[in-house]
Amino acid sequence: MAATQVQGAGARPTIGLAAGGTGGHLFPAEALARELQRRGHDVVIYTERRGAQYARALEGIPHVVLPARSLAGGVVGKLAAAFTIARATVQARRDMKRRGVALLAGFGGYPSFAPAVAAKSLKLPLLLHEQATRVSMANRRLLAYADALATSFASVAGADGIDPARITETGNPVRAEILAARGAYPGLSADAPIDLLVVGGSQSARVFGEVVPPALLALPVELRTRVRLALQYKGDDADAIAARLRDAGIAADVRPFFDDMGARLRAAHLVIARAGATTAADLLTVGRPAIFVPIPHGGSRDEQRRNAETLAEAGVGWCVPEGELTAEALAKLLSGLFASTIKLPQAAAVAASMGRPQAAANLADLVERMLPR
Repeated sequence: MAATQVQGAGARPTIGLAAGGTGGHLFPAEALARELQRRGHDVVIYTERRGAQYARALEGIPHVVLPARSLAGGVVGKLAAAFTIARATVQARRDMKRRGVALLAGFGGYPSFAPAVAAKSLKLPLLLHEQATRVSMANRRLLAYADALATSFASVAGADGIDPARITETGNPVRAEILAARGAYPGLSADAPIDLLVVGGSQSARVFGEVVPPALLALPVELRTRVRLALQYKGDDADAIAARLRDAGIAADVRPFFDDMGARLRAAHLVIARAGATTAADLLTVGRPAIFVPIPHGGSRDEQRRNAETLAEAGVGWCVPEGELTAEALAKLLSGLFASTIKLPQAAAVAASMGRPQAAANLADLVERMLPR
């Protein structure tokens, strides 16, 4: 049975939002939900069990937890997924009717599929938002039924299934703490500390814990002792890694999760991260350069490679495939960046120029234009 939080009906229409269970899907939905609430709308977010674990993101936002299952797998897996989607569609449809939902905005991820089907069965307008540089698999399957597509970038591959006149570039909405972190790039002189932030997304990234510490230890001593490291790492050897770094003169803060990402981004001179669309939006909004290490998977996750290559070509940072991420290669790249007082500030300026801090407002404007009169 779906876990539900109910908000009473308001004078303005209720707007539904559907998002997958990762932060990359849920955080943009949260940003739009809070902007719509600020404008006086009732909202509800439809997600799955993983998404519901982001209690801080969902605080104060009515939400419904639906059953979800990926379509990946053989015949048996696909049949099981079809049954799960049908069950979730029935639950979502019932909830939408009870709340009087007038429009659904989908943010991708397979858990968003059932709410979208439910919305169309009720003849509600369907708005899809694409965070990446290529339309995701879930959104691609829904394009034929969508009334509009909002994109994060001016050029998005895979949007052939919808009339170009119904595509609007809004940017990718970011959380309030990220907006609050916007500001000038921190000073970087020849002998000043260098703040390095290493994060692996909502699932963390073990490879960063394995490669970044030895790369830093291999730096020339005059660079190594300037580094102040914040490393997101969930391994059992986290304390040992931190101790080894501190013994080498590196100020190291190693934790499984950072709940103050806005403040850490604001302080960072350089970020090492995956290349998910929400991570990219956060970096561009705050204006910070990055070394992007895309998740090394094909298929739908190939979007991270495309994101990383697009941003690297624009001058926001550097793309390093995980297969090429060795301690030696990373140490060489970091040495060149840290020894220069120009390269990182230049990349930061490019990042800031590409940021879209008004993305949530832009998307909310589009939602209000699509509401039935």
